Amino acid sequence: MSRCNDMDGFTLIELMITLVLLSIAAAIAIPSFGNLIRTNQLQAQAEEVKAFIQHARSEAVTGRAPAELSIASNSPWEIRRAGAVLRQLEHQAERATLAAMDGNGNALSSLFYYPSGTASGMARFTICRDQEPADGYLITVEPSGNIKLHPRGKDENNTPLGNCQ
Repeated sequence: MSRCNDMDGFTLIELMITLVLLSIAAAIAIPSFGNLIRTNQLQAQAEEVKAFIQHARSEAVTGRAPAELSIASNSPWEIRRAGAVLRQLEHQAERATLAAMDGNGNALSSLFYYPSGTASGMARFTICRDQEPADGYLITVEPSGNIKLHPRGKDENNTPLGNCQ
């Protein structure tokens, strides 16, 4: 049997070396990819909480009546107006822990928004995973009603987030 000189292909050794290099690259990339997914899930949770708080404010303004953001530790958070539940925030505790504090550092059970869009007081919401403040997010609510989601691991002064409470 004669062999053509222009035939190209891979030898078994070249194929094995390529597979070994690909498996090494995959072994390095998979843990980083898992961490990226966890970070994105936490950021999505923080953005969802911010949107939920913003929704409470908009309900008060558009409904021209005070809206209450009811914050419970063991049950879903709720937005209420005139006693009726308008929306609930379902969060998964295994993905993130949510904490709400007032301006004095005390646990917050409710926050009111008035028809003018102002809030009943200062509030701080932290969203963390595994009680790790370096990866956590802080959402602040000013008495003026302004809501701000701070960068990951930073507080309102742009210094490292002290804790997840």
